[in-house]
Amino acid sequence: MSRPPRNKTSRRRLALACLAALGAGALLGRSTSPTPPSGRAATPAPGAARTLAGVPVSFPDTRSGAAAAAAAYERAFADPAILRPGTLRARIEAVAMPDYARTMLAANSPGEQRLAGGPIGEALRHGIQTLYAAVPIGYRVESYEAGRARILTWGFTLLGNASSVEPSAYFGLTHTVLVFSEGRWRIASTRGGFGPTPKLATPPGPLGGYRVIDLAKGLRSYELAP
Repeated sequence: MSRPPRNKTSRRRLALACLAALGAGALLGRSTSPTPPSGRAATPAPGAARTLAGVPVSFPDTRSGAAAAAAAYERAFADPAILRPGTLRARIEAVAMPDYARTMLAANSPGEQRLAGGPIGEALRHGIQTLYAAVPIGYRVESYEAGRARILTWGFTLLGNASSVEPSAYFGLTHTVLVFSEGRWRIASTRGGFGPTPKLATPPGPLGGYRVIDLAKGLRSYELAP
């Protein structure tokens, strides 16, 4: 099995592979906003249970619907499933406009291949516990008109496994332009990058130790009431 990254350079390469594989803005999960226009966090509409290639797609043509769609699509790319053959292509084609899907696939395939061929993918193939998940922080609707929206999201991706890659968090911002087409929001363009990363230090506390992979598996997302 590949040895774990042992220095900042190798860890940076892993992070860049992660970011490259998340070209749809998958640094984030379903986002909640402290001050959305409606006073409520963006949540999937009742019809959001409909999926394509494992991605929720039935979000309404509203500001909150666009924000929820962007975050759901991002979350679908922060998932070990995208390392299975054909899954990345299927999910991109499900959520992107046809002309952008080709660009998006070309941009993200190399990163996905690096992850699949590296210690993350190797661990998955050997049945080792792997953490690849999006954690939401917030979003902002930068613009919206019927059928078109621009969403800014911020959050982080947790990536690691129980064997060779110590779990780490990669913070990032993503700007996503969405177009409402064929009854669902679809990605017309997206760009993302690392940061801003909070500088936090947490000393050992009275709760004792725990393994982040086990902890993350037992958690579910929640919203804060306004």
